[in-house]
Amino acid sequence: MSLRGFRIWAKNSKTEPYSVIVDSSIQSCSLLIESNAVVTIGKKTAEQAKKFYEKLIDGYGLIGILHTSRQEGYLGVVTGVLTVGQLHGCDIYKVTNVQFLPLFCAPSYVNDTRIVDLQRLLSSGMFFFACSGDSGTPLFDLTLCAQERRFNNVSDHRFFWNRTLHFPFEKYGVPGDEWCLRLMSGSVLVKTVYVGQHVAKFALISRLSLERVGTRFNVRGVNDYGSVANFVETEQLIIYDNRESSFVQIRGSVPLFWDQPGIQVGSHKVQLRAFEVSAPAFGRHFDKLKKQYGQICIVNLLGSKEGERKLSQAFASAHKSGESTKGVPYIAFDYHAQMKASKESIKQLENKLTGYLDAHSFYHAAANSVQRQQAGVIRTNCLDCLDRTNCVQSMLGLKVLKNQLELVLDESTKANIFARFEDTAKDVWQKNGDQCSVIYAGTGALEGKSKLKDASRSLARTIQNNLMDSSKQESFDLLLHGCTFGNRQFDRIASVFPQSVVQECPSAVDSLVERIPEMTNTERLNLFVGTWNVNGGKNMYNVAFRGESALAMWLFPQGVIPYDIVAIGLEEIVDLSAGNIMKASTTNQRVWCDGLRKTLIENTGIQYVLVGCDQLVGVCLYVFARPRLAPHISGVSLDKVKTGMGGATGNKGSVALRMTVYTTSLCFVCSHFAAGQNEIKDRNEDYATAWRKIRFSQGRDVSLHDLVFWFGDFNYRISLGGEEVKRCVRNGELDYLSQHDQLAQQKAIGNTFQNFTEGPLTFAPTYKYDTFSDDYDTSEKCRTPAWCDRILCRNSVSPSTARLLKYDRAELKTSDHRPVLAIYELNALKLDESKCRMVWKDVVECMGPPDGIVLYSIAGHHQFPSQIYSRISQKLQELGAPILISKIEGPYLWLVLENGEMALAALSLDGLKLADGFVLNAQLKTKDWSSLGNVDFPRNSGEQRGCDEGKVASENVSLFNFDDDDDEPLPSARSLAPPERPPAPVRSFANLQLAANSPIADPVPSDPLHSSSSQPCLQNFIPAVPPRPSPLNWP
Repeated sequence: MSLRGFRIWAKNSKTEPYSVIVDSSIQSCSLLIESNAVVTIGKKTAEQAKKFYEKLIDGYGLIGILHTSRQEGYLGVVTGVLTVGQLHGCDIYKVTNVQFLPLFCAPSYVNDTRIVDLQRLLSSGMFFFACSGDSGTPLFDLTLCAQERRFNNVSDHRFFWNRTLHFPFEKYGVPGDEWCLRLMSGSVLVKTVYVGQHVAKFALISRLSLERVGTRFNVRGVNDYGSVANFVETEQLIIYDNRESSFVQIRGSVPLFWDQPGIQVGSHKVQLRAFEVSAPAFGRHFDKLKKQYGQICIVNLLGSKEGERKLSQAFASAHKSGESTKGVPYIAFDYHAQMKASKESIKQLENKLTGYLDAHSFYHAAANSVQRQQAGVIRTNCLDCLDRTNCVQSMLGLKVLKNQLELVLDESTKANIFARFEDTAKDVWQKNGDQCSVIYAGTGALEGKSKLKDASRSLARTIQNNLMDSSKQESFDLLLHGCTFGNRQFDRIASVFPQSVVQECPSAVDSLVERIPEMTNTERLNLFVGTWNVNGGKNMYNVAFRGESALAMWLFPQGVIPYDIVAIGLEEIVDLSAGNIMKASTTNQRVWCDGLRKTLIENTGIQYVLVGCDQLVGVCLYVFARPRLAPHISGVSLDKVKTGMGGATGNKGSVALRMTVYTTSLCFVCSHFAAGQNEIKDRNEDYATAWRKIRFSQGRDVSLHDLVFWFGDFNYRISLGGEEVKRCVRNGELDYLSQHDQLAQQKAIGNTFQNFTEGPLTFAPTYKYDTFSDDYDTSEKCRTPAWCDRILCRNSVSPSTARLLKYDRAELKTSDHRPVLAIYELNALKLDESKCRMVWKDVVECMGPPDGIVLYSIAGHHQFPSQIYSRISQKLQELGAPILISKIEGPYLWLVLENGEMALAALSLDGLKLADGFVLNAQLKTKDWSSLGNVDFPRNSGEQRGCDEGKVASENVSLFNFDDDDDEPLPSARSLAPPERPPAPVRSFANLQLAANSPIADPVPSDPLHSSSSQPCLQNFIPAVPPRPSPLNWP
């Protein structure tokens, strides 16, 4: 690839759609891209057409097509590379420059900052690809380790970063793997080591998984599917003569739900959720690892200080309790403490791991036979899976290196070559650690050798986190999710179908969303929502500990109801002093959590788990759920927005939590808006700011949810005099007061809370009271009573999804506000897989072939007569089926229409008699598209075994960490049974049963869906790319 083999041409016409031609020096045809459709055209046709086109750029290869919306696509082109080295006759390149060319208009007319940021990310040196200069040399697949290349030869989806960008090519029958590169993210380092007169290659390849990717303070822990942040597979590869040896290790974040907000005012370092919520994902993680790698050994390097101690103890407790980790060794090694005591302490860890290294072994092949296979891996983690993990993995790599060289090298060369390989390996491992650290943290690794150097890198990491990580995270999301990112329709269907299906079949999304009720059954849930301004928490001990029954008056106004979900918002949980605004204590947060949960447990006998909790100075939000519901809760995410002093401080603001229950998405927002009798505009602005700025994971905002419950101290007043209001309250004239309620007035004219509903105000104003009294404010200010504390609901789906049962206040008198409550009956939608398969098949059949291509021919003609094209075009216009692209190839006229439904309509022209005796024959290019509906539906979340809700140890919820300064001992976690789900077709080191020294046979597919007949027929021995998740197989 010394020369750029791709050339991009474009035509910008006022009368015709914008179109692009792609020429390749290694392909026998060219590409025509127009109106989001992609077709191949002959070289001669392309040469003639290029007279009307302008050359844009030259490139080394195509990344694929990225759709930022359904109408707007961008062609990614690699325009800069650096050579890394050569492995098995293939050149390995690092991507240094990428350009995205718009496919809908000239580049000069586009100024999308998201594309600029994405180009910067892809040009940062963290992406690599392989290229074979010789057509007879098989392409080296960077996504696979040596053992997998021998037996599977199917690209690993976890490390195939631009896989979804191939989909637009494959949709129209253009082989994406022939035209596009396969990008792997991570680090590739190749060194040449001379062994006498021969040459050996030493390579270290670190593959970063895309399944849960992001910057370190944005993405932590595990997701609902069992994928962890910063998961990296590192392969130590030695190639000499016809011998190859490979040793694989893995790293990844602690597989629990936890996060680390970063270094910001008022934030906490490590926050954990209850283990009952993490248990299903924890189990899925280790199930996946065992299927992929065989035996697993855990090495936990977390320390005993601050939040690391609680995270480490939670990991150990989860390991001990988890069904999926039975028989999995767990080795805890406090790296910082041990190394501080003695630099030789690392030898103790090495000795502990020697037996596991011997049992797992490594892969070794010579000539045409496999001598050894790796049967397991060591999974190493610290907090970031960076510096400490790098040191331990390099130690293990150097230890195994000696055993690898024993088999790879000849007897005559071993004695004087070991040291040379070892020096090379040490240098490469150090550079690999730097590269992995740059991807996740933005700087090189902290080595511990130079305090000044480490201090400067730590400072750089802080700046990186606070200033640059946000845009980098958005670029990751845009690359992997494209137009599905932050889209309500895609988000709704993603709770039913896998993300990959949603990405590849956007044309089916609208139909599927409309038919969600047909694919689900309703599950009735009881929801309690409460809000209370507790006046700085001055008297919280009177309620939280001395009078638990008082809290019960609020939580259970109609007697004991076993709520399924409880959402409670507290305002002014601390005094809004300058000190608390700068850094608020979480002591009150924990005290209230204990009091609320204790009240729930004592009154229902159900050991509620804390799904999530967050605090913004005085605003605090808690969401509890029954343990039986916890396995069906997914996508939990929190965010908070400051609105005090124009967004500069958190004395006013909002805290939000979103989650999906079964397939119904819920959003809870607790707010404290601007105070003052006449500050209506400020309150409206506080709401608008929160609505606009609240952002959850996957680009979700508040509007994307099925149900939104917004509650808190909104501070809207009654526009009447104080004495008149009090008189109306005494006389029960609440209807008259509600007509002068500022929130109702502003809502009616569309200034705030559009599309939200609220129950009738049948209770007296909740503010402002003298504490421990039924008297409204008797102080000198004598504030006018008002309904400051409110609960509203926004229902974006069926009216039957949420029904308000009660809206009232409780008579707790420890604050100057009265608490408010609302009880709802929800009808959550629970997936029915059999119904889902039927609907999917029906939608696929109705939408027609995905490519929308119709082939017309004239009987008896070996070349289609071009003079009748205009008449066919006119007929299609009458049918309402505009042509996107047309071409003539031999006897066929190819027409690419807008969608499959139009292609079906175009078949009605079959048999049409034209002038000159022509009889038109019509057929679809893809005739058997209806078979695409015959797929196995994967479980998003398997059914959980039942759990006894009355026997959960009450202290388990304390696994949710409130503050690193709290040093209470961490109790053990209770295990939930792992989900029962069908095994996925995952490659596994453990499943390979090839006997030593036996000849290597052709790889046998492990899944009939991956049989050779379903793979594309490729040239140049390019390893086959897995079939698209839809239509053939869902991952």
